Amino acid sequence: TKTGDPSQLNILVIDTSTDIELMCISVNGRIYQHCSSSGMSHSVTMFQNLAFLLSQASIKMNDIGLIGTGIGPGSFTGIRIAVSTARMFSQILKVPLVGLKSPEIYAASVKCSEPATVLAAFDAKKSRVFAGVYRLDDTKIHETVKPGDYFMKDLLYSISNTGNLTCIGDGCEKYIDIIEEFTIENRIKYKFIKDFLPDGKAAAELTLEKYNESPDIYADYNNTIPFYSRQSDAELLKNK
Repeated sequence: TKTGDPSQLNILVIDTSTDIELMCISVNGRIYQHCSSSGMSHSVTMFQNLAFLLSQASIKMNDIGLIGTGIGPGSFTGIRIAVSTARMFSQILKVPLVGLKSPEIYAASVKCSEPATVLAAFDAKKSRVFAGVYRLDDTKIHETVKPGDYFMKDLLYSISNTGNLTCIGDGCEKYIDIIEEFTIENRIKYKFIKDFLPDGKAAAELTLEKYNESPDIYADYNNTIPFYSRQSDAELLKNK
């Protein structure tokens, strides 16, 4: 495994848990990123986007010293693409691999001038969302509701000490009427950020922060596995 000052590591982060493809490279704190909706065709686009970012950053894959990947919850296919690709690179390059809950990547990307509660939710079909809730305070992010598979109403009523509520993700957009009803009933101020995109700088910083907390855990790529939070339709049918 490559060693040295962790803050000087070149970092690669991949997240394809939704139809938004986030890929970023951090070199000496400078961020090169691609972030846009790919319509769930990540396997087609991600390698050409990675090649472009490496060219922009003037480095090669062998120069990467730390990798972060979104592990979900989200699209089963999207999660598998990101995690399997990141594990492959980690194994080949012999560098640490950090698994990141995808809603946390999104929440960490929110810019707040004051403490706020962030609800990051992705449409999970079947009247549910893949979501997590976080408290942003003094540039730190604290998990207040664990990422998982929820009905929006159940998720909202599990939030305590909400304060100002910032809502992001297509799950919030789909169930905005439920959010509005909840905030009116509980006299909570909220805002919904339409077409929100995660930020490469936030993702790279989150990867480095988690790596510094537990470098031994992330040294083995086998410790990073998908977090689906729900059985696939195929698994449900098989069990039946």
